[in-house]
Amino acid sequence: MRIGFVVGQFPQLSETFVIGQMTGLLRRGFSVEVVCNGIHYDFPDRRQEPLRTLLPRTRDWWGAAARLRPAVAGLPAQLRDKVSTALDISSAASLNRCDVIVAHFGHNGARAARLKKWKRLTPPIITIFHGYDVGVPLQERDLGRYGDLFRHGTLNLTVNGYFRDVLVKAGAPAEKVAVHHMGIDLKKIPYDWKSWRGAPLQLISVCRLAEKKGVEYALRALAELRADAPDLAWHYRIIGDGPLRQGLEALASELGIAEHISFLGSLPHGDVKEWLQRSHAFVLPSVTAANGDVEGIPVALMEAMAAGLTVVSSCHSGIPELIEDGKTGFLAAERDVNTLADRLRFIAEHPDECESIALAARRKVEAEFDMERLDDDFAAMLGRFAELRRVA
Repeated sequence: MRIGFVVGQFPQLSETFVIGQMTGLLRRGFSVEVVCNGIHYDFPDRRQEPLRTLLPRTRDWWGAAARLRPAVAGLPAQLRDKVSTALDISSAASLNRCDVIVAHFGHNGARAARLKKWKRLTPPIITIFHGYDVGVPLQERDLGRYGDLFRHGTLNLTVNGYFRDVLVKAGAPAEKVAVHHMGIDLKKIPYDWKSWRGAPLQLISVCRLAEKKGVEYALRALAELRADAPDLAWHYRIIGDGPLRQGLEALASELGIAEHISFLGSLPHGDVKEWLQRSHAFVLPSVTAANGDVEGIPVALMEAMAAGLTVVSSCHSGIPELIEDGKTGFLAAERDVNTLADRLRFIAEHPDECESIALAARRKVEAEFDMERLDDDFAAMLGRFAELRRVA
């Protein structure tokens, strides 16, 4: 069975979940083709599997005409859409050889749906919505941009229930929208809870330093914790880079907690894994960004919970579908620094109570976010749609 993936630039470090899903299908005997909006031939590990298999099967939407992309981007909106659609048609033959089309992110699904609308594309289209593609058009009151996708797409999958509700309210037929979580490879993440009784609490975040990750509020909460409980010993390490790093470093100094904060920048996966193993609690107080960008359900939280860290996050988007406050982790309202500080203080002062919470968190991830089980379900879903197409 041949599956055609429609994505943005490929491959991307920030979208390893896409590569992971492709890998799951390859392991189950599927053939995978990729149509994208620019190919990164210099991507790390490109000579190793699965990229060694995937890159030769990847083509740019516009083929040799991809060099025209900057010029097309500068055209007036209506003309740009017409030219883009005309150039997209060059990939229709490749996609029509597939049994099912899987588009990651709503805008890529909409792109495929336009070809379906013009009767240039025949396979069923399954689109997976992740976050930015829901939050930004919701804030802009422009979810109508997905009208063609709602009409011509076969199924819209959302990574959380909140997104499903948003799409149905925007006009997507309820029977064509379902929740399908992204997951993690639990075989690679052993559970290893460690007590911090009698030792400094080791806090960690692993994320891109962008607004929606909420690192600013973690810093402000820790400053409040420092003021309210100056005898508590803790250290906070932030792994990742991004546009807000310089400002966050300045904020740590301004708050008087810089000596307790380490900005480690982007690190290789092996180093990140080692730092996680040395840590006790994972902090990610996500917020809705000014442009509407939101999380789906962050994979980083799943990985931390699987590894035995106590997680602290926010009542944001689909995160409460993963974390139940006081049961599998701790939550505060978005930007609620006082509650966030209280949660951190509780963790620092109650390591024994946190052990049962960490174990419950591991079981939650095993039950609902196991990549192997989710990939089995996804493969079965694709098989059913492909069979319906053959019968039709």
